[in-house]
Amino acid sequence: MLRNRLFPLLLLLVVSLSQPALAQINPFRGSRDTPLNAADLTAITEATNRLLDRPQLAAGDAENWSNPQSGVNGTATAGKPVQRQGMACRVVLYRATVPGHNTPRSRTLTWCKTKNGWKVA
Repeated sequence: MLRNRLFPLLLLLVVSLSQPALAQINPFRGSRDTPLNAADLTAITEATNRLLDRPQLAAGDAENWSNPQSGVNGTATAGKPVQRQGMACRVVLYRATVPGHNTPRSRTLTWCKTKNGWKVA
């Protein structure tokens, strides 16, 4: 009986602990005009990590990213710092250029610093 009550709690704990602090992100999720593969997402994630980990991050600072295999490239640019639910957060503007598409795509995400690392707000 006790085992049946603890299983959902244990499952939640395992799932929570298996999530990295800054997992691969796709700011263009749901956009058919910006197809990204796993290597593209890795490049975006690494650029975001480098950007958010800067000790003196200022609005306008940017990190370039690219995937030579797909030809997709872009930037992650720091926006203004903001507060969300008492946390220090940073707006990040993402731009991506995809071969075969005429205009660069852009999306904005807000990242907040938690005790476990940066999370999308």
